[in-house]
Amino acid sequence: MMDKETTALLAQFNQQVPDTEQSDSGIEVSRNGARAMFIGLQGPVNQDCRVTDLAIPGLQGKIPARLYRPLTDNDAPLPLVLFIHGGGWALGDLDCYDALVRDLCQKSGCLFVSLDYRLAPEHPYPAGLDDVSQALNWVFTQADTLNASPAHIAIMGDSAGGNLALAASHRLHSQGVKRLAAQYLIYPVLDVHSPHEQYPSRLMFGGGDYLLANAAIDGTRDWYLGGNAGSDNPEVSPMLLNDLAHLPPTALLVAGFDPLKDEGERFARRLQQADVLLRFQSFESTIHAFLSFGDLPVAQEARLALAKQLKRDLAI
Repeated sequence: MMDKETTALLAQFNQQVPDTEQSDSGIEVSRNGARAMFIGLQGPVNQDCRVTDLAIPGLQGKIPARLYRPLTDNDAPLPLVLFIHGGGWALGDLDCYDALVRDLCQKSGCLFVSLDYRLAPEHPYPAGLDDVSQALNWVFTQADTLNASPAHIAIMGDSAGGNLALAASHRLHSQGVKRLAAQYLIYPVLDVHSPHEQYPSRLMFGGGDYLLANAAIDGTRDWYLGGNAGSDNPEVSPMLLNDLAHLPPTALLVAGFDPLKDEGERFARRLQQADVLLRFQSFESTIHAFLSFGDLPVAQEARLALAKQLKRDLAI
């Protein structure tokens, strides 16, 4: 059963949800709508961390980012989490996720680097993924400068950001040189190749009444691919990876009323079979993207659970 706070918020969403099915010329309208929605509903903004702007060297120039450092008297190196925001590879920015990242930083005691990767359709695959991969390598090489422990670096992403985080960790671990301590996938996009009918949750919740619609999944996928790859590319649809055993220890979180729920559950079973599943958790009473809506009690519950898990998994 959906909790009453999510029910009320969903009714509000259905009046103002940004249209992600517009033409390329309407992308700024979609981005502005998403930005207004996420910032307007972010909830309390935690001030108990220091925030510094970064410019990470990328393949096509500097990649904007923010470093979040918890307020602590301890000068010892801290665990670091590279955070990759969602938005269908086309929407979202650092400001949309500022309140969430601040909260996770303060509650977990970890450093966070939030990345403003290039967005589709202007920058289709592999631009965004290349930015994430560049940033991931950068945090390893700059660990001492950042006062981070290189043995305690993790990656985290939600929705399409979870897709990018997973694809980047696959790239990194396939090279076999550096290893992440863990990765955290929050209601990730895992399969944009298979028909929606393959996942009952897509049919139950993807009609447009639960924030994320199947039509938007298809539209943003096409923006992201941009004719540069097929949807069956495992870097685009990680569900199609043949083997998961090389991945870092992986935690996966889903929502009960989310079109993406079933693929998350299926992927978690595969992670468990490969012996790399840290934890699977389903917040049954709520919707896609709920972690960003800080006034929801279920969002606060999930943030606290995630922060506790970070403390446990990345303890130095």
